[in-house]
Amino acid sequence: MASKRRNDREMHLPRGLERDLTRVSIWRCGTLLMLLAAAWYLLAACSPSATSPTRDSAASAQTTVAVPMTQMAPSKTPSLPPTVTPNPTPEPTVTPVPPTATPSVTPSPTPVPPLIAIDAGHGGRDLGAVIVNERGRIDVTESNINLALAIDLEGILLERGYRVFMVRKGDYELNEERRDVNEDGVVDYVDELQARVDAINEAGADLLLSIHQNSFVWPDGSSAPDVGGTLTFYCADRSFSDKSLRFAQLVQAEILAAFQELGHDIRDRGVLRDTEFRTAANPDAYLILLGPETKRIARPSQMPGILSEPLFLTHHEELALVKDETARRRLSVAYADAIDAYYASLDHANEPSDETSSE
Repeated sequence: MASKRRNDREMHLPRGLERDLTRVSIWRCGTLLMLLAAAWYLLAACSPSATSPTRDSAASAQTTVAVPMTQMAPSKTPSLPPTVTPNPTPEPTVTPVPPTATPSVTPSPTPVPPLIAIDAGHGGRDLGAVIVNERGRIDVTESNINLALAIDLEGILLERGYRVFMVRKGDYELNEERRDVNEDGVVDYVDELQARVDAINEAGADLLLSIHQNSFVWPDGSSAPDVGGTLTFYCADRSFSDKSLRFAQLVQAEILAAFQELGHDIRDRGVLRDTEFRTAANPDAYLILLGPETKRIARPSQMPGILSEPLFLTHHEELALVKDETARRRLSVAYADAIDAYYASLDHANEPSDETSSE
């Protein structure tokens, strides 16, 4: 019993100390609750810039331990920097645009090259002028010379981009059936020429070149070897006579220049109207290929045109030149150059003048 009472005395604490221990226990519990509350708040905020909860809790514990519970200031909730929520970038509003119909582009029509009608005079039974040699045999016929020049010219024009209509491409006539083409009650050479005009019109030619040769004999039938020269015919009584005249002048100039290159000083017989052959008995005489409508010309040609006679087959030197293939080729080039110059002059005439463009 004595031992039990001694143990009770040893375990008994003074009342003042017991009261202090109780206060310390309460203070520690309060501090622990505050730390837990602060940690929970920081975790809930989830701010990357917030102060580390471990370091803040240790500092707070060190500071608070020395302060009695009764003197401790009320805890302040740590201020956290405001979290800025970025404004979402607005999506651009797309306004639906109704589809616009793409206008169809009409391609510009490709310019069609001019169509040149080449008439090789005579042909078939019509030989034209004929040259007979010393033995009395036919040496040269106008129809063959005309055709040779026309075929050469066709090739040159095609190479230069023109379209070509050949009235004949061989030794034949268009009116071989001997029909009354112009319906005048008579079948003659005029019907052959009217058939040619009809073919040229039907082809839609833009320009006409009829190639012939000249010849001359004295009234007694004797030859005239020194009579020569070049001449070109056109019709002055057509709505397009100014164009025909321009073409005739260009052909005449180019043929003269070609003969000069060939070394022959040919006589310039000029550009003539096709009414040169008018007589009192035949006052309305025109060249059938070029003239307007008359009793003989039922359907006239519908385009500018000329008839060229570059030389005289009865002239010895000119005959020698036309029989030479190189010389013939040069004459064909002269015709082609005249056609080029003619269309170049038309283009220039269609260009606006300085006065017109300034207005």
